[in-house]
Amino acid sequence: MARRSGDARAGRLGALPLAFAITAAYVVVGGGAGVLALRAGTSGQPVARVSTTPRLPVITTPGETAPPSAAPPAPRPSSSPAAPAPPPGFRAVEAPGGLVTVVPDDWAVGPGTVATTLVATAPDGRREARFGGAPVTDPGRTLLERITAAAADREREPGHARLALAETPVRGHPGVRWEFAEAAGRVAVAYWETGGIEYVVYASGPVEAWSDTRALLAAMVDAARP
Repeated sequence: MARRSGDARAGRLGALPLAFAITAAYVVVGGGAGVLALRAGTSGQPVARVSTTPRLPVITTPGETAPPSAAPPAPRPSSSPAAPAPPPGFRAVEAPGGLVTVVPDDWAVGPGTVATTLVATAPDGRREARFGGAPVTDPGRTLLERITAAAADREREPGHARLALAETPVRGHPGVRWEFAEAAGRVAVAYWETGGIEYVVYASGPVEAWSDTRALLAAMVDAARP
């Protein structure tokens, strides 16, 4: 499918909240040029950290015996939670903003129109996912207030209709779920905020595949970190 003629506005999207940029930069299913080779971390094991503090030599005087060397410190596991292994049929991908999530094995992944997202496209080109993270540009408003404003802006466009918009925490972080219909089909989006970064996972597809689109969003959010 072709991108909306509004691509001319892409140069202004970097200054807008991610909530608006992710929906304004794309309208229908369509991929970015070029497939990224992404590193998939699927082991699900925490990363061990070992102290690198140098050990000083022991100085002795005649007649003294040097004490036995102290044993090196034991590895200490990281306190960061490990991402779960991808579910069957999915692979892990890393996205801008430190986001890690999953996409279907046979979907092509490429750069998004905005630098803060990647795009994954189904082999038939009819379904799409966008995901990434960017610093919050308007910390004076809550996440719900920002998404509500973005939704109101989109609803001024012909063919756009809100299906649902509600505050829905994600792993204890402030979160929002937004679903809407447009000429190309239906879209389900999840946003959450932590550490000054706004994260987004967006899934779209034709009306007849709405249940599959919502299931894809759920799988991507469940596997996402942070």
